[in-house]
Amino acid sequence: MAERILVIGTTDRGKTFTVAQLAREASRSRKVAVLDTDTGQSEIGPPGTVGWAWARPECEKLSDLKPAGVFFVGALSPAAAALEQVVATVQATRSAEAAGANLLFIDTPGYAIGPGARRFLTALAQALQPSRLLYLEQDNELEALLSPLTAVTGAEATPLPVSDAVVRKSSSVRATRRLTRLTKALEGAQTVTLPLGSVALVGATLGTGQPLAPHLTRWAGTALRLPVVYGELAEGTMALFVAAPVRPGWEAGSGPIADQLGASRLRLLSLPSLEGTVVGLQDSQGRFLALGRFVGLDAERGALLIETPATEERIALVSFGRFRIAADGTFLGDLKPGEL
Repeated sequence: MAERILVIGTTDRGKTFTVAQLAREASRSRKVAVLDTDTGQSEIGPPGTVGWAWARPECEKLSDLKPAGVFFVGALSPAAAALEQVVATVQATRSAEAAGANLLFIDTPGYAIGPGARRFLTALAQALQPSRLLYLEQDNELEALLSPLTAVTGAEATPLPVSDAVVRKSSSVRATRRLTRLTKALEGAQTVTLPLGSVALVGATLGTGQPLAPHLTRWAGTALRLPVVYGELAEGTMALFVAAPVRPGWEAGSGPIADQLGASRLRLLSLPSLEGTVVGLQDSQGRFLALGRFVGLDAERGALLIETPATEERIALVSFGRFRIAADGTFLGDLKPGEL
């Protein structure tokens, strides 16, 4: 196992700059990999992913490094997908070590204060078992975090100075930078058609049950007075996909409809509300291919419509993320619990 160094700190403390300089210097004598786990302001890989790259003496910034491995998370903050982010970081760590890295610098997100952040970073540290912890803070802001981190890892925690040159980035600057990287990630995207039976789906209700017969789909739409275009039954729940916003109060009188469909309960999902959902696309070997956008469901053919630069024939797995973007990369908002 390589020497693993976990670098922590809140937003605008200079973590990424510090990691870049430490890794650059260490790469003169060792085989050094840098892991970028800040999915909202990623330097390696597109937003919504964890990426790793080889550090090089001539590269002063992480954004100058070429990604050697990318792993999909599907969220812009660990608060939205902590489990997925821990898993992706562990995958990136194993990938870098398998490629021969003997020193890893792991740059963590600025999500470092509060109970949710403590749970996330403690779980991350427990999974990674770093040999050292480096932290950048002001006014002892990480005091409540360092105790559980050292307890679960046994690693020494070393403070690093916060440079006076660190400038706080505004939310608009962060949004603009994220837009630029999302736009680049979707460059050359075209709509591909993926039959539901030909790809595995993760992170969404779609694809988890047995399809509803077309004549029952039409009947359900008539009974609910909604444009139901597709349905799936899984563990007693009938998920019906509607080509319109879901009308408030639709549940009234839904019991007999559920009975007729052989379900214990109904669940309605609005396809227009899902349009633009970010997806991560992988090949049959589990390798990340590209980001994409869910743009629709072809109910007649039972197929997903995805905008992506990836070629259709290589896609074996579609992982749904937790936020939506427009075709030009503009952030459209996070998905609400239950929308997927």
